[in-house]
Amino acid sequence: MNGSKIRLLSRTCLLRVTLVLLITLLSGCTSAAQEDSLQENGAEGSPPVNAQPDEAPGVSPDFPYTAETLASGLEVPWEMAFAADGRIFITERSGSLRVMENGKLRDAPLLKLSDPFVSKGEGGLLGLALDSDFEQNGRAYVYHTYRTEKGEPANRVLQLQIGSSSAEISRVLLDHIPGDTNHNGGRIKIGPEGNLYITTGDRYDPELAQDKDNLGGKILRITASGSIPEDNPWPGSPVYSMGHRNAQGLAWQPESGALYSSEHGQSNHDELNLIKAGANYGWPLIEGDETGDGQPKLVTPLVHSGEETWAPSGMTFITQGPWAGELLVANLAGQQLLRVSLPPAGGTPSITSLFKEKYGRIRNVAEGPDGTLYLMTNNRDGRGDPQAQDDRLIALRPDWK
Repeated sequence: MNGSKIRLLSRTCLLRVTLVLLITLLSGCTSAAQEDSLQENGAEGSPPVNAQPDEAPGVSPDFPYTAETLASGLEVPWEMAFAADGRIFITERSGSLRVMENGKLRDAPLLKLSDPFVSKGEGGLLGLALDSDFEQNGRAYVYHTYRTEKGEPANRVLQLQIGSSSAEISRVLLDHIPGDTNHNGGRIKIGPEGNLYITTGDRYDPELAQDKDNLGGKILRITASGSIPEDNPWPGSPVYSMGHRNAQGLAWQPESGALYSSEHGQSNHDELNLIKAGANYGWPLIEGDETGDGQPKLVTPLVHSGEETWAPSGMTFITQGPWAGELLVANLAGQQLLRVSLPPAGGTPSITSLFKEKYGRIRNVAEGPDGTLYLMTNNRDGRGDPQAQDDRLIALRPDWK
């Protein structure tokens, strides 16, 4: 082979080597970008310092919100409540009342509950609601698990006084609500008329739900001062509806004022119910589409999950934007957010799954005053698969504004 051919082959080989090196470098850049994307979406890595946008697989192209993580590293958050001044109050099941101000979560809690407070299993600091006149009186209400004088687990409702940097217990409004490691209910909401509505569980003692004289397995209704409203269905009793296994969501439809609840079934047949005063929702006598006799008459659910498991928890109606009127329901075991379109009376609701397995277990969903939606993950509760940022408070910012 002559010298000119050797030089030509050498140049060709050099060109190929250079091309291979360039492709390798470009591939390395792509891998780093993919790694950053994985970290942002919950793979191993440090959580972001500031709010970060999240992708939203499992939603339609016309999904009118953009997701971002507002706070990470929360300790099993359970409820959130919004003040007119922009503060967001958060309960953690371990016993802390937290607050976000100007988009940042304060390091120190406003209140840390202690003995006789108990946090075990599904028990702990759960529901939270701000008084209808919170801006004037600073009052709030929480639901938590505790040990009675006899050392037995139970639940109670407290009135709190919230200041600028701390909160304190004002009084006990209702106590000795049946409780245990699981099935404590726990949601508190302020109704349109200003009364407190409270969901309670059956503490794995199903017969409690059919006993009108027992507070377990019910939706309760009391005034903000702890008294019994005169128009409650059973005079002198806080019981508003009965026959519930473990209801954890409450929401009023804005236009009709109708009250809806979400409820855990035994292993499936999770329910969405239209709540009426004095009604009996059947547990443990019926579930799913079953019917039966009871006093009062047993009511079948508006819709149920069939053989699937949702484990529904917090819920909210959307009041603003293109999805106004839709009901959203957080799912724990289902690891999704349900979008429920309620038809006129007598029709069957249409249900769409959002964020399926995107964020893991979702404990709660709520609409803020400006139309932003907020999600709470619940992956550090012993039943989830926590990722680097869990648990999180996630904002769905409106794209339609």
